[in-house]
Amino acid sequence: MSLIRSKLFWKIVGLYVLLSVPAIVGLVAALQTRMHSNAVSMHEQQVQDFLRETIQRLQQQSDPATAGEELQRIRMGLTGGRRIWLTDSRGFDSRGLPQSDLNDAVLASVLRTTVATGSGLRYVRPQWESSEVLAAGQRVGLAGGDWSVIMTSPATSAVDVSQQMSALLVKSATAAWVIGGLCMAIVAGTIVSPLQVMSQKLHAGVQRDDRGDMLLNVSDRSDEVGDVASALYQLEDELQDRIHSLERAGRAAGASVDLLTAVLESMIEGVIAIDREQRLVFLNPGSRRLLSIGAAIQAGHRLYEAVRIPAFLETVEESLNSGSLRTLEYRAPRENSHHLLTVIPILRGPHAGAVIVVRDVSEVRQLEAMRRDFVSGVSHELKTPLTVIQACTETLLNGALEDGEVARRFLTQIEEQSERLLQLILAMLQLARVESGSEILHVELLDLAELSRDVCEDFRAVAENRGLQLEVSGVDSLPGRADEQAVRTILSNLVDNAIKHTAAGGQVVVELRSSADGPTLVVRDTGSGIPEELLGRIFERFYRVERDRSRERGGSGLGLAIVKHLCQALQVTLTVRSKLGEGSEFTARFPRV
Repeated sequence: MSLIRSKLFWKIVGLYVLLSVPAIVGLVAALQTRMHSNAVSMHEQQVQDFLRETIQRLQQQSDPATAGEELQRIRMGLTGGRRIWLTDSRGFDSRGLPQSDLNDAVLASVLRTTVATGSGLRYVRPQWESSEVLAAGQRVGLAGGDWSVIMTSPATSAVDVSQQMSALLVKSATAAWVIGGLCMAIVAGTIVSPLQVMSQKLHAGVQRDDRGDMLLNVSDRSDEVGDVASALYQLEDELQDRIHSLERAGRAAGASVDLLTAVLESMIEGVIAIDREQRLVFLNPGSRRLLSIGAAIQAGHRLYEAVRIPAFLETVEESLNSGSLRTLEYRAPRENSHHLLTVIPILRGPHAGAVIVVRDVSEVRQLEAMRRDFVSGVSHELKTPLTVIQACTETLLNGALEDGEVARRFLTQIEEQSERLLQLILAMLQLARVESGSEILHVELLDLAELSRDVCEDFRAVAENRGLQLEVSGVDSLPGRADEQAVRTILSNLVDNAIKHTAAGGQVVVELRSSADGPTLVVRDTGSGIPEELLGRIFERFYRVERDRSRERGGSGLGLAIVKHLCQALQVTLTVRSKLGEGSEFTARFPRV
């Protein structure tokens, strides 16, 4: 980059021109005025001095005639357009002749002033002159009376001297200005040149080594530019260290942000961050899922635009106003689920606001309900046989033991209720083992058809006693991989339930199917059926569709729960279809062999 294209260079030179030209012009103008005034004063002084010398020479003469002759000799020696006269007060010369030149009005006025005051000095313009002249008069005493010496000198002589001096002054000022401009340009160049080099090298695209070499070279100057280059070199090192530290911190912060973002986005809980004005700052996918927030809602929207639950918004408002943690459990209106809201305020800092955490506690509440039902079911199941045993025992102790027939009947009831308690406890233990995964299953290749016929044969007498028809239909052979005892338990519970819930004259069918999806067992009955809204709960422990009638039929309420968990352990797909008053159909599809 050349100096001609440098803005700073032209600013310095332009400032010199801006300041020096008016100063030099003003100085030259003042000096010209002063020199003109001095030239005029010098001209006047010269005329007066010459006039005094002339008078002294005239006064040395004896009479006006000889004085006139002396004046004539002086007049002959005059140069530069000067003229001189010796006259009396009337304008006559020493010979008594009138002087026509003095008849000019302006010269006559100078003569009158000289006669009246003894001297006169005035710039006038006689008729015979094309420009002004300096007219000077001096009264002189000669033998025979008072006379006056009048002299004119062209004013152009003073002007010529003034112009000559002004021209010399202008030339000198111009030369000084040019020399000063060259000096200023040299000084500006010494300042601008290293700055141009630094501006070329101090760019992101220039290698750091090149910038360092340039700054070292410029720092060798023993002036302020060198000091600036040295300081920039030190700042370059500090900047590189700072950049490296910031890059490390940025990478660490980026990794932390990525990790935090990944953690928040993978959370099943909903997390929402808001500011003091309840504007959304962050929301993870869990919050969108739990609160049904659409993709149109993004950071910057108000919280009430994303969530329309009044209790939710009121809890957030209370937490922000009080500056303390607030919690709320509410039922989501659309999903029909339970949510637990926790609002944690952030009181200080640039991110003041609150963090909102929403958790789906529906499963927890369902487990609590199941626990309550389980406790209630166990209590009822244990209470009935224990009450019967206690009543029979008290009756026997109170004297019934003496009557052999009565005693035998009560002891039979005690035995039946004890067996019921034992079966209940065994069922609970089996269910606990299956749920915990501690049930040992021996999976092997079985003939499910033969196993099904054996189970149905065990229940045939019970079905006949209740007036039911129990049949096995389908293929003759149905190979499958499963645990034999587990399959017996599954079929036994399904067939037992079907028999218990089918009235006399009904039918229970075990159908064997062979399909591409795998061997399938279907237990179908023509019993009372199950309401559609309760199909999702029949596999819960101790749950009964008709509690009172189920107890009369002797069920424990654990059969279908055991069936469900055994099917899960064997990877068997269990489905149920039922219609109230028309019967039920349970389908168990085993994995393909």
